[in-house]
Amino acid sequence: MADVPALVLDFGGPVLLTPFEMAVREPEGVVRDLFLEQGPLATRQRPDPLWADLQEGRLSEREYWARKAQAWHEAGGSAPDVPVMFESLYSPPGPRMIRPQARALLADALAAGRRTAILTNDMRAFHTQDWIDGTEIIHTVDVMVDGSVEGVLKPDPELYRRLAQRLGVDFADMVFVDDQPHNIVGAEALGIPSVWLDVTDPDASFDRARTLMGLDEVVRDG
Repeated sequence: MADVPALVLDFGGPVLLTPFEMAVREPEGVVRDLFLEQGPLATRQRPDPLWADLQEGRLSEREYWARKAQAWHEAGGSAPDVPVMFESLYSPPGPRMIRPQARALLADALAAGRRTAILTNDMRAFHTQDWIDGTEIIHTVDVMVDGSVEGVLKPDPELYRRLAQRLGVDFADMVFVDDQPHNIVGAEALGIPSVWLDVTDPDASFDRARTLMGLDEVVRDG
């Protein structure tokens, strides 16, 4: 087992920019209307009750996105289908949709010889295989564990166990970043050092992960 931390990133949010952030870039249209100032970026003027239900455990992530896909369709999207909606949001694959802080931390972890992984619930459920194949950063990590392929989802302990086994590290020898608090709680219950990604301040979250990895010293020394 490793004696230095491995880096484990959730995909949607920590690596892939959220639809709420992507909407800021849109001058007009359905994406901007549906996602601007919603989710974790919701405001008093534009509350997102569904997001509040997700955070309080009254709604699953899949249910949340299914509701959003239905709203997207009703507002003019082609079909009430999550993969179709995400294809509209994120195609073609490219650097513009990848969080720069995640790209930098992954690059530094790899340069330092650390093990790296993506631990996601819904990669294959939400994206086509062609899109996955065309998203370069996915192929830079040592291991990817996708709950939608495994048949078990975070925060179920079994998914974290499968990740640790395939990555070849103990729970204590990884640093996990996720944007959903319930997934962080599930990881910490197993003894995994974890960082909740606050999408309103991603720099602070990734700085914390970098410190837990011991990579701030590596970067300064390098």
